[in-house]
Amino acid sequence: MHASRQCSRSSPGFSLIELLVTIVIAGVVFAAMVPLFVSASKVSSADRARNIEAEVAQSRIESIRQLSFSQLSGANAVANLQSSSFSGGQFGSTYTPPGSSAVYGVQYSVTPVPATGAPNYLQVQVHVTSPSPPSPTYTATMSTIVINPAATSNSSSPSPSPSVSPSPSPSPSATSGPYSLTVMVTNNYVNSTSGVTVVQTNVTPNVTHTPSPQFPTTSSPAVWSGLATGTYLVTCNYYTGGKIQSGYAATLTQTVTITNANQSYSFTLN
Repeated sequence: MHASRQCSRSSPGFSLIELLVTIVIAGVVFAAMVPLFVSASKVSSADRARNIEAEVAQSRIESIRQLSFSQLSGANAVANLQSSSFSGGQFGSTYTPPGSSAVYGVQYSVTPVPATGAPNYLQVQVHVTSPSPPSPTYTATMSTIVINPAATSNSSSPSPSPSVSPSPSPSPSATSGPYSLTVMVTNNYVNSTSGVTVVQTNVTPNVTHTPSPQFPTTSSPAVWSGLATGTYLVTCNYYTGGKIQSGYAATLTQTVTITNANQSYSFTLN
């Protein structure tokens, strides 16, 4: 009888105190990990929001490029773009992703260039702002230009000016190039697949100039040569922070006008 009780006391197992200590330690570890999970969730949500902003802005810009100059000129241009019934419902001041209740704000600006007199073209910008939460909110901005066909027509046939030079040799006439466009970047974040492209937008159809795409770096800019006078849309595809992941893909655009000299532009990639 005594031997049986001794064997029962020495049998292996967890005591109540050991079990409680284990639970307390596990609780402390899980509590310490909660902020990490919350932070990761916020980063993921913010990246998803930025990606949606870029996609919406690019979609609206592509739709704007299909509009005529007359549809975007006048005092009601911005009001028309903010209307959900304008041009078959392609625009509007908000966007809600499918299967989501988040509402993204969409704003437009239309700037005639030059500001006085008959404009040569309109600079149109689209600003897409993410909802909060997640916080902070971000805004994606993309721009394009819409050429005034009347200005292009008028400028294509200027009135000749009389020559006053007594020299028997003919005066040189104005040329349309060729010129070059140099594109630089502040960080080596350029997308290695889609890179940087240059599209001439003052002609119909638009012309994509080769080589396309190019991949400029901080030490080696990209150069397009043999360009005529005109307006060019430069698109830079890159990864935010250089993180090569789908949620970090981003796009910047810039309109460059070549008149009578070579041009250059630098994209600030963050």
